[in-house]
Amino acid sequence: MLLSLFSNPNITHLIEIFSWMLGSFLIGLYFGRQIKSSEKDNKLPEKESFDELNITDDVPKIRAIMTFERGGKEMQKSTPSDSYTNGLNFKRIGIATLETKDSLQQLKGIGSAIEDKLNNIGIFTFKQISNFNSKDIEKITELIKFFPGRIERDDWVGQAFKKLHNNYDNESTNN
Repeated sequence: MLLSLFSNPNITHLIEIFSWMLGSFLIGLYFGRQIKSSEKDNKLPEKESFDELNITDDVPKIRAIMTFERGGKEMQKSTPSDSYTNGLNFKRIGIATLETKDSLQQLKGIGSAIEDKLNNIGIFTFKQISNFNSKDIEKITELIKFFPGRIERDDWVGQAFKKLHNNYDNESTNN
């Protein structure tokens, strides 16, 4: 019976793997104990001896200036004073600032990168987006280097209009 057990090639292969693993474990155990005992012999100096060294830090302290995201560029605070900037009529669209900014990412099709690009050209609020016409959409597509027709397919204007009215309805029911 025992002879027939070892004549099976699968069993002999498993025994060989087990013996290699056991040997590796024993070798690791031996060297681990050797390292642990050598660490006990080479104890680190006590804290008091570090104080006696009088090591000073000669590297000047550098303080980073917090900027917009990781690019190091500062965000535009508001739209420029003239009413036509980059081909957009801000008198008709509306002028907004960073302080009155809406979270444009709530609209389908606007992610963080697109929101940053919109903010850089002066688009901050749902009200501005709801005032877009076809010329504005073409110009914005060109300025932010967005896929042509995507703004219409995602219906940014309609979504922004709904957000404005939902916000208005919520404010009127709260008062």
